[in-house]
Amino acid sequence: MDFLNVAAIVFFLLVWVALEPLMAMGWPRRNDSLSVDMVRIRAAWMREVLTRDNNFIGDAAILGHTINSASFFGSANLIVIVGLSGALFMEPNYGSGRGLIALFAAQDPAWFFQCKVLLIMATLLRGLSDFIWAVRQINYCLAAIGASPSRDEDRDIVSWTNALTLVLNPALRSFSVGVRSYYFTVAAAFWFIGPIPFIVATILSVGVLIWRQSWSNAAKGIMAIRRLLD
Repeated sequence: MDFLNVAAIVFFLLVWVALEPLMAMGWPRRNDSLSVDMVRIRAAWMREVLTRDNNFIGDAAILGHTINSASFFGSANLIVIVGLSGALFMEPNYGSGRGLIALFAAQDPAWFFQCKVLLIMATLLRGLSDFIWAVRQINYCLAAIGASPSRDEDRDIVSWTNALTLVLNPALRSFSVGVRSYYFTVAAAFWFIGPIPFIVATILSVGVLIWRQSWSNAAKGIMAIRRLLD
């Protein structure tokens, strides 16, 4: 593995590991980021759950839909991971010399080709782990909402809101992290083409993520709602 490939994989791993903690803190726009604004909006949602009439059907349907989505993405990840695992046992120059593998990886030694496959599998495995954890946490959240006191009972609304939000936020954040892992999967796939496309794809993937988190129309809409709540 030459220096350029080493630099590309080190750059990818640093970005991959560091991006999520930075985005959780609101980087690059600390006060106007989807990750930060959604924390405030989810807290308002849990307060509404506690103060509206005792009818959690709509809230349960929303969370149930999220569970189904996380389960679907997790199943899709698992299928792709199983499919990719077969590539670990094949020679990169097998076949008739046609197709993408022959075009971009025929000159690679087997171990180098397998490293590229393993990197894609690693991004998918991280997403699978996040989706599974999201499903479990959302189930905890449903149980917590169901256990919340009714309007006729003595209760501390602020404490209950904070407690429910502490359960809900990590659950939905895990789902978001799982979805964002696909951006890194796409970037990792460009390593088959070469280290320069790999680096460029990583930068573009991060750029798209940051733009969508801070400057997209969705981010602006969420920002407006958060300001109304404040």
